[in-house]
Amino acid sequence: MIGVMSVFAVVFTRSHTEITDSVKEHFPDAYQLTDSTFLVRSEGLSSQIAELVGIKGENRRFAGAVFKINHSYSGFTSRDLWEWLDEADAS
Repeated sequence: MIGVMSVFAVVFTRSHTEITDSVKEHFPDAYQLTDSTFLVRSEGLSSQIAELVGIKGENRRFAGAVFKINHSYSGFTSRDLWEWLDEADAS
């Protein structure tokens, strides 16, 4: 059985090109909201994502948090964000 794709917000306490590189390495289709905030799609758990991007675990390099988004969102922003989220909902 294939797992369910979820959307997670990955929020770092600071911005740095190393952070962007770490996120994009593991989640090439990540959506970058700000210099330090990304949305990623994954079948994994928040803790697994935190380890992959260097927020948690033995290879921790950055401070931050990962939040699972419940597919209930609203706001005003660029159309490409809403399209990215629609793709995640279709998964």
